[in-house]
Amino acid sequence: AGSPVAPVPVPEAAPKAEVKDTSGLTPSSDEERRVLDVVKKRAGVYKDKDAHPEFASVVLLTAANYAYFSIYNNWRCNAERHGLDWAVIANDDKAFEELGPDRGLLAIGEKVSGMNGWGSAKLDSVGRNKMFMVLTIMRIADLGVVFTDADNMFLGDPFAQGVHLGDLIRSGKYDCVYQEELAKAPAKDHVVPGDGGNTGFFYATPRNNKKMISFFTDVVAEVDRQREDAFR
Repeated sequence: AGSPVAPVPVPEAAPKAEVKDTSGLTPSSDEERRVLDVVKKRAGVYKDKDAHPEFASVVLLTAANYAYFSIYNNWRCNAERHGLDWAVIANDDKAFEELGPDRGLLAIGEKVSGMNGWGSAKLDSVGRNKMFMVLTIMRIADLGVVFTDADNMFLGDPFAQGVHLGDLIRSGKYDCVYQEELAKAPAKDHVVPGDGGNTGFFYATPRNNKKMISFFTDVVAEVDRQREDAFR
């Protein structure tokens, strides 16, 4: 369970590890060009782009493989009910076929099929794909990303006026908004330590501070380092 969303300024980046060239906004591969085409079309978080110009530089993103498609379709029904628009990281080829090339982003990384339980190496790959694709979108499109796992149900519009997440993004003051990884709801006087968050629901943008790109580069590099250590 997560705490209420916590807005934080971007932390100072650690020494940069080798993951990918993060200079400039030019896609460096056909895969990246396809990502750029999709997120430019889906940016704005609402289907009615003209009615919500304050979100023009934000894209809503979720992820699924074909085995989880019933979960994704449940999420999709709620998103459609609120008039939202989004892109989807397709973690395998079958999910990409179902989504189509105008909404699906075929994962740049290891493709993962089937249902994968907590703690499995394949689930680690899904998490790595998530972080890498968010990094790629920020780097090549200069867009902020709201990422949500497909098992998060939007019972209401998360971007509406007066809703915490939407108001934080709308203010333009924050580079990152996240939830802590907690086992239960926090006490009312709980102070967020600012040392990490739940990767199942967050917002990040490079538009005010390019250190966000360095930060996510370091996140992906650390994931890779830990996975390499685990298999030695």
